[in-house]
Amino acid sequence: MFKNYFKTAWRSLFRNKLTTFINVFGLGLSMSVGLMVMVIVQDALGYDRFHPHPGSTYRVLSDYTKRNGEHWAMASTPLPLADALQKDSSTVAAVTTVYPALGGVATANGKELYIDGVFVHPSFFSIFGFRFNEGNPVSALQQPNTIVMSKATALNFFGKTEVVGKTIKMANGVNYTITGVLETPPGKSHLDYAVYGSYSTVAQMEKDGLLAEKSAAWYAFNAAYTYILLKPGAKKAVLQSQLNAIAGVLNRGNRDGSCALGIQSLNKISPGQAYLGNDNARGTSWGKLYFSMGLGLLILLAACFNYTNLTIARGLTRAKEVGMRKISGARRYHVFLQYVWEAVLLSLLALLFAFVILSVILRYQPFNDSYEMIPASFRFSSRFFIVSLLYAIVAGTIAGIFPAWILSSFTPLRVLKNIGTARILGNVSLQRALIVFQYALSLVFIIFLFAFYKQFSFLSKSDPGFKREGVLIVPLNGLKEGVASQRVASVPGVKSVSAASMKFSARFGGMNDPIWLSDRDHAINLNYYYAGDRFLKDMKLAFIAGTNFPPAAGEDQEHYILLNRKAAVAYGFTDPGKAVGQKLWINDTTQLEVRGVLKDFNYENMGKPIFPLAIRSNPPANRYLYIQTAAADRKEIASKVQGALQVLDPGQPVTFSWLSEDLDAGNSQAATISLLGFLGFIALSVATLGLLGLVVYTVEIKRKEIGVRKVTGASNAQIVHVLSKSFVKLLLVAGLISMPVGWVLARLFMQNFVLRGSFGIGSVLLCFLFLLAAGLFTIVSQTLKAAAASPVKALRSE
Repeated sequence: MFKNYFKTAWRSLFRNKLTTFINVFGLGLSMSVGLMVMVIVQDALGYDRFHPHPGSTYRVLSDYTKRNGEHWAMASTPLPLADALQKDSSTVAAVTTVYPALGGVATANGKELYIDGVFVHPSFFSIFGFRFNEGNPVSALQQPNTIVMSKATALNFFGKTEVVGKTIKMANGVNYTITGVLETPPGKSHLDYAVYGSYSTVAQMEKDGLLAEKSAAWYAFNAAYTYILLKPGAKKAVLQSQLNAIAGVLNRGNRDGSCALGIQSLNKISPGQAYLGNDNARGTSWGKLYFSMGLGLLILLAACFNYTNLTIARGLTRAKEVGMRKISGARRYHVFLQYVWEAVLLSLLALLFAFVILSVILRYQPFNDSYEMIPASFRFSSRFFIVSLLYAIVAGTIAGIFPAWILSSFTPLRVLKNIGTARILGNVSLQRALIVFQYALSLVFIIFLFAFYKQFSFLSKSDPGFKREGVLIVPLNGLKEGVASQRVASVPGVKSVSAASMKFSARFGGMNDPIWLSDRDHAINLNYYYAGDRFLKDMKLAFIAGTNFPPAAGEDQEHYILLNRKAAVAYGFTDPGKAVGQKLWINDTTQLEVRGVLKDFNYENMGKPIFPLAIRSNPPANRYLYIQTAAADRKEIASKVQGALQVLDPGQPVTFSWLSEDLDAGNSQAATISLLGFLGFIALSVATLGLLGLVVYTVEIKRKEIGVRKVTGASNAQIVHVLSKSFVKLLLVAGLISMPVGWVLARLFMQNFVLRGSFGIGSVLLCFLFLLAAGLFTIVSQTLKAAAASPVKALRSE
């Protein structure tokens, strides 16, 4: 039976080549979006899957509510919590703190590199599945001032992994002995850092004033992260009851508010919750995944409706086939399965086309920029192929089940009668409703894409508040700033050289720490980065009060700090001049004097609000050279700068970028526009192909009518008008439905930006005219061809 189904389906597909092409092309485009979503979902769900005890490992969450009603749900917890749980709980097999206070500039083997790191307990490596390439995981972090490196970090500093026993010095002067090197993790993890330091180091650093004293600070809920491994057979409820008891003790001694502690399974950390504060989860959130899956489903349904439309429309030509099958003894379910099988076979052909599209996307990464939309690390697997095959079968079944139900339920005569009169939405025919839906969806995509493009084009042309043209940025990669600056300054075409610890981009690349004026309880978590006086002059950053750093600031000891206007206001100085001369505490032993207040500038994406910012001066922390150039030939001067720096470290490649291009990349969102354009192209293609198929079919069944009209004197223009007017009405209806929807979505999107470009009714009408032109071209190209045909061919048998 299935062999017969296959032959019949294959014969039908080849007999109707145009319809087959329309369906395979449309379904293939739509299914490629589904495959992209599957890649994104697979990557998002791949975090922390290699750890040995995912089902019994938990992260502790904290929830704090102040008396005035302010509320924070946080992934972080106080530092003392881990020790309290380890001592008192009968359910805990191991517990570790992950304290993100180790990052900064590090020096080893004559190189200076910026690294991100955490302090952890020795039990960290018994809870999580990071394997050692060198060293002993049991004893590696038992002693203070010991550190375990990732393999990539060891190679960056030493060029090899056999580095146990060597030392590394942080910018704060603390030396660490390397006691282990990790292997490259077999998968992604939200706990993948460059270095892991022994937690026993923290106490001494607090005594020396190098870290804020948080080891005993029970109310510092934003300090660190606590992870627990339960004993075999232990119940979560018992652990939760102990956390409740700890929270109860804290609440009794707290007049400011109340707290609660909870747990979150390791498997549920990434993808994360969008509303969780201080979340160290990586990857995307469930909200974005649901949106991606919904978008993929919507586009697939549009293509499935297209197939449904064409199959029902072509039911006329197969009425005799259905009748003969029923006369020969076939039951309704036989005919039903035949139509479904044809849809599944066509869907499998479309899947092959979709795989070709996906392979091209993965190969050339057109939708990736600073944010990786389509994971470049993805590799095809047997599991992915199996899931894709099931996806195609389900898509084919969805596409085929409705026409199969309709066309298998009636006698041939009734089928002929029912094709043009199947109704949904009152008196609107099925075919027309599907065309309206597809074009309305396409127009919404086009309007949103146009709004997206106009907004980010506006942002890329806006003034960020600092100099952006002619600035070449080169990472130091361990080179000494002074030596590198002297070498570059001698290059012809270089006007000036300065340095900073971060690179201007769409995302803030600096640091954030609590900094307070007089009362530590009222500290502000302030964004900051390091730069010198020359940097502020070269980048044309404007002062509204005070002055720049003195030329020698930060050479031996840090004394001064600069604030932007937002930061000055945050500390209570509405008059920026009154902030100058104030002393800010960085930690319990370090005070910095406010030297000046800067005019607010966009140090992140131009569309974001400007947040409080500080600039500190500490030359060893600088990681990038900012080179002011005068030469018109960018390529030539960049090559000369590369050559000058390559001499200092022949084994280290010298990379560079132009600040204006970096900002344009962050603000133009070219990759996102490409992705939206691709989705819009798919939606418009599916709608246009559906319209094309329906127009071709309408022309086919009206060939004799066209012939009679021509014989009776109708002109080509009149025939085109008669054939086209009903389809043009559909496009107008689609526009009336979707233009308000698209305009509202565009306005809602633009409300997310502080700086907004213009997007009015004229822009919406322009999008509609584009869609109307595409539809008219499709309609007129076929109706004009029919009108120009000889009437003799259509009427010769009459």
